[in-house]
Amino acid sequence: MMEWIPQTSPILAWLTTPFVLAGWQRMLMLIPLCLSISIVYKTIKCEDLKEVPAASVVLCAAIVGSMYAVGVGIWVLYVLMA
Repeated sequence: MMEWIPQTSPILAWLTTPFVLAGWQRMLMLIPLCLSISIVYKTIKCEDLKEVPAASVVLCAAIVGSMYAVGVGIWVLYVLMA
C-alpha cells in the first residue's frame, strides 16, 4: 500500500528550511533588530510623532555602534591576553 506524501510548496519549503549565516551576515542582522527596538522606544518617549523617525535612526546607530565598539574591545583584550 502506498502512503500519501503531501507536496510542499517551494515557498513553504524556503520559509521552513534553516539557512546558515556567516559572521558578517549575523552582524548585519543586528541592524533591523536595533532599529525595531529604537522605533518602539522612541514612539513611547517622544511627545511629537514627527521626531520619531530621526530619533530612532540616531538611537539605532548609537546602539549598533556601541555594540560593535564593545565587541572590538573584547576582541582586543582576547588578543592581548592570548
